[in-house]
Amino acid sequence: MKKYLLWLLLCISSSIAYADEEDWYTYWAIGTVNHDYPGGLNPELDSLEALPGVDRTETAFDMFGFYWPQSENSLLGFVISGSVDRFESRFSELQITQNLLGISGMRFFGSEIGDGFFVRVDAGLAQVTLEDSFLTVTSERGFGYLLGVGYAFPVSNESRILVGVSFSDKQVNFPNGRVGNSNWKSTTFTVGGLW
Repeated sequence: MKKYLLWLLLCISSSIAYADEEDWYTYWAIGTVNHDYPGGLNPELDSLEALPGVDRTETAFDMFGFYWPQSENSLLGFVISGSVDRFESRFSELQITQNLLGISGMRFFGSEIGDGFFVRVDAGLAQVTLEDSFLTVTSERGFGYLLGVGYAFPVSNESRILVGVSFSDKQVNFPNGRVGNSNWKSTTFTVGGLW
């Protein structure tokens, strides 16, 4: 993983460009995630992952992000951010999906939007879905937020690459207390594009 990250940074730094300011931007990203589940769910899922023949995939994403410039260095818009924690075996599967549809702001500390260090803050509606081979349980909508930092590279007149780390917390309740009511947290590392 370190080799690939170093390779990515070298490629990006060798092709640094200045980007034109746009009337609006779209943002999409994918990455890795570390989940922190409520109650005793963390040790149970670690035990499940340790079973022979069980594969676990944890993925973070930002999609359908649309932003409008508020100044030379800041954006305001909305985005769907979230994560998927999937367990697969030969006979069954389990998936935990966390989503946050939020108002989102980014502030860049370089010379323009999409250049240099940045901070990101999202807040909005959160939801968690638990699915296995036989049943799907979805939480009621609750409140969630995301706090992030990162570094952005302009790579052409219209394109920027954003590398970021973020923490999110989703406070949701499940119907009839079937799963438990509490905070679903995650820490993500993502690489995305801002156009």
